[in-house]
Order: sequence, then structure tokens, then C-alpha cells
Amino acid sequence: MPSVLTPDQRRQWEEDGWCVLEKVLPGDLLASAQRAIDKLFPTAEEMAAPSADGAEDRWRTWDATWPDFPFRSRSLNAIATSDLLIDVAEDLAGTDDVRMYMAICSVKYARQPSGYNRLLHVDFPNHTITVPRPEAGYHQVEYFVYLTDVTPANGATRFVSRRRTAQVPVEEHSLNLDDYAELYDDATDASAPAGSVVIYRPDTFHRSIDFTDPTLRRVMLHVSYRPTDAEWGSYQAWAFRGFSAEWHDFVQQATPRQLAVLGFPAPGHPFWTATTLEGVGRRYPGLDLTPWREAIAARV
Repeated sequence: MPSVLTPDQRRQWEEDGWCVLEKVLPGDLLASAQRAIDKLFPTAEEMAAPSADGAEDRWRTWDATWPDFPFRSRSLNAIATSDLLIDVAEDLAGTDDVRMYMAICSVKYARQPSGYNRLLHVDFPNHTITVPRPEAGYHQVEYFVYLTDVTPANGATRFVSRRRTAQVPVEEHSLNLDDYAELYDDATDASAPAGSVVIYRPDTFHRSIDFTDPTLRRVMLHVSYRPTDAEWGSYQAWAFRGFSAEWHDFVQQATPRQLAVLGFPAPGHPFWTATTLEGVGRRYPGLDLTPWREAIAARV
């Protein structure tokens, strides 16, 4: 299929390990997601003038337990499993068979210390039990989906080109300032307006930047995809959420493609029989099983 990225974007991703797609989310979906995040997180003003009960305190550390997929918000779920993110993942991974293995929503506030994230680091140690392999068919694709404008004033992530770090030993996944000072001088940041998507590789060095302006916050989705066969790459397990109301709500309004990227058997898969189809229909009574029924009928 044709590439989702422009030639310049693909070149930057291949050579530098990251690129930005500016303002690619539909405006209505972005607006709905922005309304949802105001229910998930305090505003910057609420953090600056805390309530008497300290309800905001849980968000004062970068080690907070972030909301994760499936979200209570259908708009956040729709973004994480959108055709855009699936298409880009298929394009960059070199396969039309991919899985979403992580989706988390985070918020960053003024003077919220980001700890070790301020070190230049790569993500692969907690995204794979092996090491990255650069050839097509093995790429894991990570996204930052901006739900607010992001600039250096509210903590835009700093990235270092893969061309500058190719010789860093694989075991040095966090770089100290003494030995790698020249990399910390790189001022390249991932600034972009709300509705933009940053794409990067788990072996691309990047770091968090703290900020002090109490009128600002930064909210984004962290979403990751991998080739289906790359079972060594993981982060979250969807079956673990199988009892949650959020999971049932998502499944019953999702498309077959959205379900497939979570590992749900696609229409036509050998898993499906009259018995398994009946059972899934009873578990998820709101799910339109027409595509699965039609695929079974076509086999007869």
C-alpha cells in the first residue's frame, strides 16, 4: 500500500529515529478527547491552587499511575486504535499484521519532577525482552499523541538523532551527563500543536524536560504498536482488563480492525465456529457480529 508518510517524514524516521506529523487528528475527535482529559486530570489552575483535600497530590510525581487503555473515554480509545496509527504502524513495520501493545495517557505539570526520564534514555528495556532489530518486519513503533499544544515551555521531549548514537553500546540504555555531554547539547525538541503525532523508535534516545510555568500542562497519549509475530515486544495485556466495564464498552462499539490490533480474531480466522461465535455474542451482546457470521457462511 502507499506510504502514509511523506518522503521527508519517512527519511527522518529512518535516519533520525523519529518524526512529527502535525495536526493530523480530526478536529472533532481532538475536541472530544480534550473534554475527556479534563475529567481525568486536574487543570493547570487546579494544580496551582490545590484543594483542601489534596485531591491533586497524586499527579505531583511522574511515577503516578496513569490511566490506560481501555479508557472510560471512547474518544481516547478511538485515537489509540485509529486507522491513522494502524496505517503508520503497518507502513513502518513493513507488515499489514500489527498489534497495539500499549496505550497510556499522561500529564505533566510545572515543577513535577520527571526523575530518571531527564536522562537521555531509550524505551526498549521495558518494551521488549530482547533488543531492537532495525529491519522491516521487526520495528516497534511508538507514538506521542498530543492532546495539548507542546513546546519547550511545557516540557517538549528532546530527541537525539540515531545518526549520533548508533555506536552507543546496547546495554547503555540511560546515558550519564559526564560521558555523553555532547549529546545533551542537542536542542532538537518535538514541539507541535495539539492534534499532532510524534512517531519514534524504542531505540531512539530522548529525555524529558521539566518546566516551571504553573499556567501550563502537557497531556498526551503514549501508544505503541508492533508486528504481530514479534511476541517478544509487550507492555500491557488486554485480557487482564477483561472484567472491566471500559473493556466491554470498547469491544461492543469497536470495528473488526480495531479489535484485530488487540489480538481479537478477525473475521475468517479458524478460531471462529458457530459455538465460539455464539459464546462471544453472549459475552459481548452489543457487538455487531455480522462480519464474523458472513465469513463463517462463506466457508460453508
